[in-house]
Amino acid sequence: MKNNFLYIIIGSFLSIAALAQDNTKSTSDAPKAKSFIGITGGYSNLLGNLAKFDYADDKSGYANKTGFNVGVEGAYFFHKNIGFGGIYSNTSFFTNGVQTLADGYKEDFAVDSTTVDVKGRYTLNNFLVGPYFSFPVKKFTFDVRVVAGISSIKTPQFTTYLEDQTDVTFSQNSSTAAAFAFQAGAGVRYSLIENLCVKLNFDFFNSNPNIKITNTNRVVKAGRLITEYKQPISVISINFGIAYQFGKK
Repeated sequence: MKNNFLYIIIGSFLSIAALAQDNTKSTSDAPKAKSFIGITGGYSNLLGNLAKFDYADDKSGYANKTGFNVGVEGAYFFHKNIGFGGIYSNTSFFTNGVQTLADGYKEDFAVDSTTVDVKGRYTLNNFLVGPYFSFPVKKFTFDVRVVAGISSIKTPQFTTYLEDQTDVTFSQNSSTAAAFAFQAGAGVRYSLIENLCVKLNFDFFNSNPNIKITNTNRVVKAGRLITEYKQPISVISINFGIAYQFGKK
């Protein structure tokens, strides 16, 4: 699925370039892409092992595949079709399949019942910059961007209650890590008025953080015990937004 989405973005770039070339041929003075700054938000789909909930597989992250994101995006165009911009975004995913985690601990510790409580969610804070390639056609502006930078991930806290003759509680604590990240995407802007537009973006994000995880009150090391999590995190997002455009065409 990741490769298919990248092929779509590459195909979009080629189509936009061809469209821009046709538009340039039709007029002696092709318009310049407008610089912009705006806000976005929308749906995110999580790929990879972080979204698995298999107790026996230590790669499972127990994150929900579906999430949401909000962000701020802007770009300055120093050439008719070439600019430099950046994105700050926050992406969140709640947990999923936690009952399988409780059932696994129940069997491994041979107790009558277990409960797993989750505090917090998976969050990604991303600050990415890079080149923008944009081509205005009448009220539309078609954008392609490849940005890279730093992503910081925070994991939720999992607390397990083992109930038998005595009560035992232990936690997999919330942890944070930062890593290099990149994002590739395509989008379109539609001008409502001269300086105001609405936006639609499609993006593919990837990072590979190494998360060090601490555990509290884990006296017995039976069952699933995660002290480190290093798996690629890939996200596909569809965002809507509104932006202020500035600069002359």
